[in-house]
Amino acid sequence: MSDAVLRIVLTFFGLLCGGRRRHIRKAVGVLLSQIMMLADRRRYAITVENLDKAFPEKLMSWKHSTARAAYTNLGLVFTEIAAFPKISDDEIKQSVEYENIELLREKYLENRGLILLSGHFGNWEWLAYSAGLFADIPITIVVKPQRNRRITELLNNNRRRAGNNVVQFDKAAKTIISTLKNGGAIALLADQAADAERDVFIDFFGRPAAVYEAPAALALRLNVPIIMGFAVRQSNSKYRVRLMEIPHKDLQYSPEDVAELTRRHTAALETAIREHPELWAWQHKRWKYKPKQNYTESGGKIR
Repeated sequence: MSDAVLRIVLTFFGLLCGGRRRHIRKAVGVLLSQIMMLADRRRYAITVENLDKAFPEKLMSWKHSTARAAYTNLGLVFTEIAAFPKISDDEIKQSVEYENIELLREKYLENRGLILLSGHFGNWEWLAYSAGLFADIPITIVVKPQRNRRITELLNNNRRRAGNNVVQFDKAAKTIISTLKNGGAIALLADQAADAERDVFIDFFGRPAAVYEAPAALALRLNVPIIMGFAVRQSNSKYRVRLMEIPHKDLQYSPEDVAELTRRHTAALETAIREHPELWAWQHKRWKYKPKQNYTESGGKIR
């Protein structure tokens, strides 16, 4: 799809689904999910295969039902993102409820820096934006650019709306370190397939998966707290978020402890997915890399 056509589509969705039209966003999102499943059967097969790996004990009927629900989640996320320019901050505050936003404020006020982690779960874009909005703090959001320039432009405009900064993942090192050293907050997603040569393999649903070690390495090197949160969609199309700190006071900056802290935040992600498997994006090949001989049974990489 060309940028011009995509711009028209996104503008149409934005106008149709904007404002307080949750019921319209839901209807359009469900329709869009059906189209996505039919348009790319290979991706649907990957989704079911991933669910089969993660939940081997479940019936195939459950796996297909969960796969369809996961596509519904993606369709809803797309309509919410497209409508975002037409949605006010007041509406965002009415759409996302934090059980313990004070944890984020308290850790930020310690002035040690702050790492916010999540995954492609629920509406991760609204999560990152609303966290800064509710806590009234600026956040540097670390992102991977989309293949389509127009999608990247739309997402970054949304992300910057409340004064947040956006930095591209492969160019983010200096910005991340300086932000943390100055007591700032960064946000990134921790569930994408990492570099099989440079990063660490961690057990994820009982299978080794390549996980970025940078969040754990930064937290231990700079003594920065890690806060995780997941936007759980409710039956009324609103989201509820409970934040949690990933403890690491017992760890030091070493390869073994970096792997251990990575295990801890990966375990928190897995727990959230097990509770709501329909809200995670199963459509990518999460276990596409295989560990070599430097992988241990407990997870992690021998240096």
